[in-house]
Amino acid sequence: MCSRICSSQQEVDDLHTRLKITPCPHCKEVGSLIKHGFLRGYDPEHQLNKTIRAARVFCSNRNRATGCGRTFSVWMADRIKQFFLCADSLWQFLSNAVSSGNKLEAFRKLNSGLSDSAPYRIWRRFLNAQAAIRAALVGLCEPPQIVSDCPVQLTLAHLQKAFQEHRLSPIAAFGATLQSFFI
Repeated sequence: MCSRICSSQQEVDDLHTRLKITPCPHCKEVGSLIKHGFLRGYDPEHQLNKTIRAARVFCSNRNRATGCGRTFSVWMADRIKQFFLCADSLWQFLSNAVSSGNKLEAFRKLNSGLSDSAPYRIWRRFLNAQAAIRAALVGLCEPPQIVSDCPVQLTLAHLQKAFQEHRLSPIAAFGATLQSFFI
């Protein structure tokens, strides 16, 4: 599935404004893109409420339109696909877990409302994604020269070094810059 990751709401609004002059990422047809609703999910701050997680765009093949009929998503960089936590909360969790060595305690500091098994699932997803994350980061900058026997600490330091000038959290900046989801 093709997705677009934007760093701000202004960037999303600009993309929506330019839909008719933007080529479809699938078929490259210009003039067929239209807004097509939203992807909704649970709100991290209010667990009982749903929130908009991404906008959908449709390449219209209806009536006289010559598009391919496929859709793609436009995500905000602070949201992570198929993930309850936002990018800032994930960064806090990973940083606290590495510094304290206690995943459960680091996760409880977030007050997320998820079960006590959630930090271990999140940690496993992060460990499985580390190789891809580090490979992407090497293309941006050299790894920091720190001495550590903990690969997770090296990954987080590399992430922080690569996006130290961004106003977004390092995970959100990773998504917006590389147009790829963190995990």
